[in-house]
Amino acid sequence: MVGEITKIAVLCIFIGSASIPVGFTITDSPAVVWLGNALGSLLSALVVIYIGDRITSESFKTRVAKRRLGKKVVAAFDGEGHSRTAAKTRGFVNRHGLRLFSLLCPIFPGVLIATATVYLLELDTRTYKRWMCAGVFFVSGLYVIGYWWLFVR
Repeated sequence: MVGEITKIAVLCIFIGSASIPVGFTITDSPAVVWLGNALGSLLSALVVIYIGDRITSESFKTRVAKRRLGKKVVAAFDGEGHSRTAAKTRGFVNRHGLRLFSLLCPIFPGVLIATATVYLLELDTRTYKRWMCAGVFFVSGLYVIGYWWLFVR
């Protein structure tokens, strides 16, 4: 059982929510597929969160800003040259759309891509992390149960 969960977790890291249908070729148990998918989603999210937090930290920016190319990278991360419309859109998404996006990200586009998108678009990471965990456990669990009920049982 542990080997099946590990295989499904590795599949989830690389192919996202498509690991659920593929996981049912490994085992017929929805609980095993759900645990493997949740584990893979959380592992891939933790790696991107760790890298994203390191890149956006002030110590990284001061270390990189000592080089000529690094100054351009820091300027891009700090938002120099961003338009007012982009800032307003980012605020709107943070207020109204981030929770829904975080809940649905385990299904599409996948936790790995969604977490990278949150850091690239400089959205509220605290809200994302909280709601993404709920999405990984509940929404992907509903997807697993629904897929199992429709196609496997």
